[in-house]
Amino acid sequence: MKIGLINSLYKPYKRGGAEVVFTNIVKELKKEGHDVFVITISGKPNKTNFFVTIMDNIRIYRFYPKNIFSFIEINSQPLWKRLIWLIIDTFNFHSAGQVKKILKVEKPDLVLSHNIKGLGYLTLRAIKSLKIKNIHTLHDVQLVNPSGLIIKGQEKQNLLCKIFAKVSNKLIDSPSTVVSPSKWLLDFYKEYGFFKKSKEIVIPNPVILESENFIKKFLDEKVTYLFLGQLEKHKGIIFLLGVFEEFAKKNNCQLFIVGSGRLENELKEKYESENWIKFFGYIPANKLGQEIFKQVHFTIVPSLCYENSPSVIYDSYKYGTPVIASAIGGIPELVQEGVNGYLFEPDNKISLLNKLNFSLQAMDKFEKMSENAKIKAKDFDIKNYIYKLLSL
Repeated sequence: MKIGLINSLYKPYKRGGAEVVFTNIVKELKKEGHDVFVITISGKPNKTNFFVTIMDNIRIYRFYPKNIFSFIEINSQPLWKRLIWLIIDTFNFHSAGQVKKILKVEKPDLVLSHNIKGLGYLTLRAIKSLKIKNIHTLHDVQLVNPSGLIIKGQEKQNLLCKIFAKVSNKLIDSPSTVVSPSKWLLDFYKEYGFFKKSKEIVIPNPVILESENFIKKFLDEKVTYLFLGQLEKHKGIIFLLGVFEEFAKKNNCQLFIVGSGRLENELKEKYESENWIKFFGYIPANKLGQEIFKQVHFTIVPSLCYENSPSVIYDSYKYGTPVIASAIGGIPELVQEGVNGYLFEPDNKISLLNKLNFSLQAMDKFEKMSENAKIKAKDFDIKNYIYKLLSL
């Protein structure tokens, strides 16, 4: 089958878990013998017309969407510029035209679309106009809130977001099928009237399973916890460190911090004299197993924002690591209390401390929970995911 895959970012560009999921799907489809090509953005302003390169024996179509700056640079831009950029991105006829031209050249049997912010909100209409079957996968709330973030306690959307949601709903219309990794995210969009004519289905994100012989090896008697992700306030890193500072004073434990972000230097400087914390910086996904997860007992996911289906939980289970996580968004759909992890009330210090203390007191159950995590990971095997996807 000839399959086109669309995502605003593709290597070497990435922002988070969505890009990892997208890349893994591309690789697996190619591995299974499908004729695969990718449509994504270019970071070169002089490349406004599409061009094709070959990467890993896959055709990669890129173009620079005409706008005041690149989506790649959006986090460094002031708010007023982002607003202008968003208006152009929402009605970017140039991008839609480029996507349409590529699809006319390739004539795929199926298009799998993912994040379209940066490629333009007319992308799905371009696909529909050619009468090509389209399965669209949701990753966050960016079709309602352009930031892709909704923080606990700030759930009510302002007037601009409400207007934007109505516009994006109208432009996107209803793709053939909509896949959501969590029931929570699908219900969220239903509340705003999205995808009324689409077939809707919940399929958790896929993982490439680790070999059966992966064994943890702890270097000492300390119980090791892990934070893996962006060092940004909405990910709960400041909240976590505030709680762990108290927890570590009374217990034989340590915290690994893996990832980068705007808070990285500030946090390193603040905690440089503490021996219970260790910063590793960014570590590539293919090295996480041997360099990090092998030494870790629990992963902590302290998100303050409504997460869809965090990749860090899938990765943790793959490496037999139970998860202690905020009960927010789609996270409770992945974590079974006392079986493969623990849930706590988001942004609640006492709730997190209770679960941290309980994890220490119940260390006799760790091996069983670790095994349960590996078993749960098998539910997300990418081979089964592709089979379900192509059966829709």
